[in-house]
Amino acid sequence: MIRGTVAVIIPLVIRPILRERMRTLLTITGIAVGVAVVVAIQLASQSALRAFSESIDAISGRANFQIVSEGAPLDERILIVLQQLWKEGSRFAPVIDVEGSMLPGGAPIRLLGVDLLSDLHFRDYRYARVAVRGSKGGVEPVTSADISSYLELFRRDSVIVPASFARDQRLQIGSPLTLSFLGKTSTFIVRGILETQGPATAFNGSIAIMDIGTAQSATGLEGRLSRIDLLLPELRSDVLIAGLRRILPRSSRIERPSRRNARVDKMLRAFRVNLFALAGVALLVGMFLVYNTVLISILRRRREVGIFKTLGVSSRQIFAAFMTEGLLFGLIGSLFGLLLGKLLASGILGLIGRTINTLYVTSNPEHVTVTPAIAAIGIIVGMLLSAVSSIQPSIEAASVRPDLLIRAGLQQRLSEGGMSHLAMAAVLALAAGWLVSLLPPINGIAVAGYISVLLIVLGFSLLSPLFVTTASRVARRPFAAIFGVIGNLAGASLPSSLRRTAVASAALSLATGMMVAVALMVGSFRETVKVWVTQTVSSDIWLRPARGLTNSAGDVFPETIVDDLRGIPWIRAIDRVRAREMVYHDSNIGVGGGDFPVVMQYGDLPMIGPSSKMAMARALTHGGVVVSESFGLKFGKSIGESIELPTMHGMRNFPIDGIYRDYSSDRGTVMMNRALYVESFGDTTINTVALYLAPGVSPDWARGQLERRLGAKYHAFAITNASIRREVMTIFDQTFLITYALLGVAVIVAVLGIVNTLSALILERRHEIALLRVLGTTRREVRTMLLLESGLLGLISTVVGLVNGYVLSWILIFVINKQSFGWTIAFHTPVRLIATSLTVTFAAAILAGLAPARVANRLNFATALKRE
Repeated sequence: MIRGTVAVIIPLVIRPILRERMRTLLTITGIAVGVAVVVAIQLASQSALRAFSESIDAISGRANFQIVSEGAPLDERILIVLQQLWKEGSRFAPVIDVEGSMLPGGAPIRLLGVDLLSDLHFRDYRYARVAVRGSKGGVEPVTSADISSYLELFRRDSVIVPASFARDQRLQIGSPLTLSFLGKTSTFIVRGILETQGPATAFNGSIAIMDIGTAQSATGLEGRLSRIDLLLPELRSDVLIAGLRRILPRSSRIERPSRRNARVDKMLRAFRVNLFALAGVALLVGMFLVYNTVLISILRRRREVGIFKTLGVSSRQIFAAFMTEGLLFGLIGSLFGLLLGKLLASGILGLIGRTINTLYVTSNPEHVTVTPAIAAIGIIVGMLLSAVSSIQPSIEAASVRPDLLIRAGLQQRLSEGGMSHLAMAAVLALAAGWLVSLLPPINGIAVAGYISVLLIVLGFSLLSPLFVTTASRVARRPFAAIFGVIGNLAGASLPSSLRRTAVASAALSLATGMMVAVALMVGSFRETVKVWVTQTVSSDIWLRPARGLTNSAGDVFPETIVDDLRGIPWIRAIDRVRAREMVYHDSNIGVGGGDFPVVMQYGDLPMIGPSSKMAMARALTHGGVVVSESFGLKFGKSIGESIELPTMHGMRNFPIDGIYRDYSSDRGTVMMNRALYVESFGDTTINTVALYLAPGVSPDWARGQLERRLGAKYHAFAITNASIRREVMTIFDQTFLITYALLGVAVIVAVLGIVNTLSALILERRHEIALLRVLGTTRREVRTMLLLESGLLGLISTVVGLVNGYVLSWILIFVINKQSFGWTIAFHTPVRLIATSLTVTFAAAILAGLAPARVANRLNFATALKRE
């Protein structure tokens, strides 16, 4: 049985694949591109997450648990209580772990403050060089292992840096280094350089290590700690943790270091899923391509298949042969897709990393690694989809009678009844898509939304034969009037090969529809964000401790900057804004404070309900908060309910008095009046100072004055209202750049499908084309006929794709986007963008006919007529 199947596969599959190189190349390319996009997204997003996770793991060291507090830094007196752990064979280590910046320039850097003597239980420090006393200038590099050689590291201005960081910043032992943490700026002396391993590898080496006392002084956290690392015996950890929870403050928690990575992964999940959904478009188009290729293989080898079946080859062997062809295409395409995916991942790594840095967490991915798991996913996806695409045409080849196979034109047309059945199935699919879209999300993922998209795509694809037939019938008369016999033939050709042309049209209309849908979503989102920024950024100038808009909680001003600002006569009002990250229901959220009275008088938050002034007035009256729309949707909270947050005084309930629109982050944000924020968390630092200028004062003039007065003292950067709006829109455009790239890939694959289909049609119609040439048709007329066919296919796909795109955009905007990110977006049509995209797609579809036309004009007439 197996030997017989192999004997069938070689002539039916292997030889044609090797002989028909162009068709083989196009099909493999389509699969490879689809797989490459999936692999690239997985590699790039995994690299970005791995860069963050590895950094957290590196600074966590061997700790298997951590004590952290969200309300306020931990009181170091807890260490006295923890001394009992030593008797249990456990260890603990105090840690200062904050983000900051290096001055001048504001490059981000992480501070790790530890007890350099006892921290060796948790982290490995390999010193390349340290400083010792007694040499000229007070320092000299040494490599001694004597403990006395390391005493200089405990001085109040000492800092230890990785060798890679020292090399990049041109630092030596004794070099000064100015750093800013939590609003405090100090100059330190490099007295230790670490080899690049252990904690020195965290955050790509952008880390400064200090003794715990020095770190507390550098951050203003005297007597307080960021966290306490624990090393507990795993067998008794549950008992020890239960005992610790009884003596620790209620606002603190004990968790494994890996839990933070899990929360970040959860936070990035919706972002990653949406990218995979876009990659799925390229894969779906690739499926159409495989289906079309296998079907064309059957149509072109119908005589051979008929002869084999007449000679006694079983239907099962025929089925296995053509399934093997699909699987071969899937395997080869997947392998090429892995290579292409790695190259593509390197290209989009910067885009994904920049998006994650802007919207989520600090991460600096530098390289991509193809793991066995990712390689397996790519190959399985490519082969599975190829197998699914091959099933239907393989079954048809195995089940059709031999005499029908030997005749020309196997199943090229669809009967009226067949099209009616497809139309009914399409209506059911579209109706099911609408019903499914009404379902709620599952674990924060819009599963129903994605299923709805698939059903809508299926519905429009099933209607493709009807669209092709109708459009060809309408176009036939004008084609004949303008181009004569050539036009008439072009109009009749597509319906006569409907099984192939409908699939090619469906593939291109799918890619076009998704392109239109995403263009509508992005255009609507962009217009909504533009209006939101205009309303939200109502102040004249922002003062920031770092250039641009970053998500770093370490870039802050001290409260004293407000005293300097109040002495400037042309400043009318000051709004102090502070935002920090906090864990709520095991999810990362933002919690912040602002001067509500100032916002009530000069600003106007974009509210869902009630009005900005009413919500803030209520919050001021009884210590309430306003929450972002994404917070309300994610946690099921509405106005009148309350949320419980950890504060420096323990857990506290805050009533929700308003919900506002916020497109800066999808994690969810809770905002309260600054006085309540400071009282709750003991945090007086400021991320941003929003300034309202007196009437007649030029923002550009004020910006220059502020940077001259405060730039040196606070390293402050002044940004005008117009500059903020421009930067927000620039970040937005950069974030969605990868979206357009992925859709461009899908369109390219679909155009390849048209080239493949028309090339196959040429070979199927070689007798017809040979007769036309013998009867006097010129090469130019043949080329015109084929360009008319490809143009008609392109026109059908463009029109259907446009309608499909509007339907899909509704699901993307009002279902998937809202369920994934919690954002309400106003519908807007970017006319210029869509018109340009459709024009390019239509032109590409027309030009796709040039390659088949070249094949047609190179046919040997005598051979073609003789064979037929």
